[in-house]
Amino acid sequence: MKFRALMTENPAMREFLNISLSLTRFAKSCILRLTSTKLFFIISEEERGPRRPLVWCELPVSFYFKEYNIVGVSEVHNEIYLELSTVLLSRSCSLLKQEIKSFKIKLTNKESPCLTLEMEMVAGETLSRQYVHDIPVEIISRKHWADYEEPNFSDFHVSIEMPNLKSIKNIVERMRNMSHSLIVNANRTGKLTLQIKTNIVDLSAHFPNLNVESFAVDHISNNLEESGAQEGSVVSTIDLKKFLMFLTGMQLTNCRATCSIIHRKMVKLFLEEPGALSLQIFLSELSV
Repeated sequence: MKFRALMTENPAMREFLNISLSLTRFAKSCILRLTSTKLFFIISEEERGPRRPLVWCELPVSFYFKEYNIVGVSEVHNEIYLELSTVLLSRSCSLLKQEIKSFKIKLTNKESPCLTLEMEMVAGETLSRQYVHDIPVEIISRKHWADYEEPNFSDFHVSIEMPNLKSIKNIVERMRNMSHSLIVNANRTGKLTLQIKTNIVDLSAHFPNLNVESFAVDHISNNLEESGAQEGSVVSTIDLKKFLMFLTGMQLTNCRATCSIIHRKMVKLFLEEPGALSLQIFLSELSV
C-alpha cells in the first residue's frame, strides 16, 4: 500500500485545517478512508455492539490536491482504511494557519505505520522551513471495511432546508442547560420546530417558510395518526448534545444544510459546501 498527496492552494489548506479541527468536536478518533477520487472521515457511535454511523464526511480529491497517488490493498480494492487520532491530526494541521508553501501527506512506516504530514513554511524571501509530523495509525484490514460503509437510508419522511445555523446554535445552547433531549418537528408547510419538554419547562423555537425538499405523505399518514402527531408533521426526539455538535462542528461559509427525519426513528443532518465538502450526521431516536 502506498499513499502520497500534495496540497499547494491556500484555500484548500484552510478548509482542511477547519475540517481537522471540527473532527475533534465529534470524537477522539476517526477512520480515514482513502480512495482514488475522495477522502472520507468516518466516525461511529461510541458504544458496544454493532457499529452505528455518527459522522460521514466526504472530501473530493480534485479540490484539495495538486498531486494525489494511491496504491490500495489490491487492483480491485484500490482503497486504504486508517484509524487515527483526531486530536493529533488537528494539532499537526494547526501550522496551516501560517503561510505555508506546500503541504504533503504520506503513508509511511517508521517502526509502525504513520500518516506523515510535511509542511514547508515560507520563512523569508529566500528561506523556508520544513516541519514534519508523524501521526500513528492503525491499518484496518479489508474484512472489517463493511463496518464503515456509507449509511444508506431511503425512507425519510421529510427533508427540509435548515435556517441559518448560527441562529439555531444560539437557541440550542440555551436549551442545553434545561434538557438532554430535543424534539425535532417538521411539517409539509415548511415549518421546522425545535422543542424541549421537562417537568418544569416547555420551550419551542419555530422556523417557518422553509423549503421542503420532499414529504412522503402517503407512506406516513397512518403512522402519524397512530403516534398522535399533528397532521402533516414528522417528529423525532434526539440527543440535544449531539445535535449541538453538528452546529458547532463545521464552521463553514457558502454551505447549505438540510434536515431529514424518519418519524420516531432518526434525524439526518446534511451540510454541503459544493465542490469542497459534504457532511452527514445520523442521530437516532432516543429510547425513553
